[in-house]
Amino acid sequence: MLLPKLKIHLKTIIGEPSIYFVWEDEHNEKLFSYLEEHLNDVTIETPEVQATIKEALREHFESLGSVLFKISSTQLRMKLLPYKIEPKDSVNLDPLINIIEENSDLIEYDSNEKKDLICMGKDLTLKLTHFASHITNEEINKKELLKHAIREALELEKSDIVIIKKEQIFIKLFDMSNYREVSESEKNTIAERYNGISEEHLISFYKNFFIKDENKYFFYEVAEQFVNVYLLEKKIDNITYEKYVFSFIQAIIIEHLENLFDNNPEFFKGFSGYVFRVHFKEVFGYIANMILSEVSVSNKYMIDFLKYYSLNVLVIDGQKYKVPEIEAENGMKWTVSSMMSIVKIYMKTDESLEAILGQKEDLQDSISDLYIDGLSPMEYNNIITKEMNQLSQEITSLAKKLNLDIDSLDSSKNEQYKESLKNSIQDIRSEMQLKREKHAKLLSKMVGKDDLLLYNNTKKEIDALTRQEKREEMILKQNEEAFISITNSLIKALTSKMILLDK
Repeated sequence: MLLPKLKIHLKTIIGEPSIYFVWEDEHNEKLFSYLEEHLNDVTIETPEVQATIKEALREHFESLGSVLFKISSTQLRMKLLPYKIEPKDSVNLDPLINIIEENSDLIEYDSNEKKDLICMGKDLTLKLTHFASHITNEEINKKELLKHAIREALELEKSDIVIIKKEQIFIKLFDMSNYREVSESEKNTIAERYNGISEEHLISFYKNFFIKDENKYFFYEVAEQFVNVYLLEKKIDNITYEKYVFSFIQAIIIEHLENLFDNNPEFFKGFSGYVFRVHFKEVFGYIANMILSEVSVSNKYMIDFLKYYSLNVLVIDGQKYKVPEIEAENGMKWTVSSMMSIVKIYMKTDESLEAILGQKEDLQDSISDLYIDGLSPMEYNNIITKEMNQLSQEITSLAKKLNLDIDSLDSSKNEQYKESLKNSIQDIRSEMQLKREKHAKLLSKMVGKDDLLLYNNTKKEIDALTRQEKREEMILKQNEEAFISITNSLIKALTSKMILLDK
């Protein structure tokens, strides 16, 4: 999950992308400090980590240009190369349009029996994305070029939404007649929240395109960006928070939606209002947890931010206001001091448990390499040992029979019988040789002492971590009820505003 977190952190330290941006020492310090805190067991020199950093920078500046990138263990250097060609002026525009027109049979209109939905099939999507990704003759935003080609080929309206997925491209036709201006009388109502778009259209888009599996981190990222930018970086006060928190969060949601889908401010302003309402508690649940996490490490700003909710009454410009409280369902009022010990224990234990589970997963991955046909080295060796013991017994039995035949051969005077014994002796010796060879082959398959030792030591580590996991789970369980009460009470406070008291 480093990529989404890093994208948010870059937005925090860089701000909105600009062609005039210059990466300086202060950006290096903030980035490397963040990486050292979040990389755990890997280093900045790891190819996967460097690829993630490059991808985060690429995505941040994707709308403006391409990024030249160089990183060492102590320094990152980057340069933004602005796009030189607009999609409408691209020499690759007509070839892309031709691909669409030549494969019109792969375009499904009224997709899923919806008159406002067009779908480009997998084969056509792959042809288009393959062509766009291999453009090298001009510096251009390939994603926007592809969208522009689709708009031109299908003669789409500006308001129509082009959604590029891995295997399909969808076009949601947005009829402007479904959009109406919000009147003054509808301010602070559902109509304003949805920007004058009918809920029916928003629900349809939500069900068809806002797929849960693809967007499982969407609201976590929204919450994290809000906390990082407005609380940790800008350190807004409680009055500013209460006044603007919902509009700040909705603006972040709109930004994420337009990055995810397409540029249609009118529609996504309305859609952001809808998804924010549907996922309201989820968003503030993440925010509350992030605030409590900062409190658990004694972040002074966050502690002061929460102390506001214990003021009871606040006087501003001579007027008295009732301040929201962090109050539980049973009427208990939480203060910073009463929350602190529980939050610290719970958060520390939760982080410890997450680290334990990560270590266990790594060890289980490494120990799985020692398994053979689904069997542990011990189980595998036991099965081979049984087979070898069985062969040893059979060889011993054959040896006894061989000795008897040899004795009989020496003492027999009957030539015909002696010939029969010779044949039997030869057969027994051949069978014994085959069993010895099989025994030797099985012996060569036995797991060696080094791997057995590695398995046993790793198993001991896993068992020790499992015991530690159970202890941490017990501590979490002991504090869970109180922590949930704090979290739910904080969510309620964070979504409330001060109330003007009668004079």
